[in-house]
Amino acid sequence: MGWKETLKEEGLLEVEDFVIEVSIDSECLCKDDQIYPAVLVYDLKNEEVYYLDEPFEPVSNFREALDQIFEWFERYKNGEKPLMKRSPKKSAPEDVIKRFLKAINSLE
Repeated sequence: MGWKETLKEEGLLEVEDFVIEVSIDSECLCKDDQIYPAVLVYDLKNEEVYYLDEPFEPVSNFREALDQIFEWFERYKNGEKPLMKRSPKKSAPEDVIKRFLKAINSLE
């Protein structure tokens, strides 16, 4: 099974030092009552949790969320740096971002 199918079926993907979890954020206190993709990145090496803080568009379902995630992963493969954060004011360390990009680039 390919990595995209694994994410579709399980919502989780383990790649190198990371576990990537995709869901939809339906508990958001959004004024527009929209739901958005949510991506958590568990760094197994450092035992830390990060999230992708990309400008995701509202979605209607999990499949639409996955489509956006796949697009962002392609952007990362093409050299775009991910907006990974530990908290709203604290970005992921540069070494974690580099390892994450290496992991994403290993996906076929």
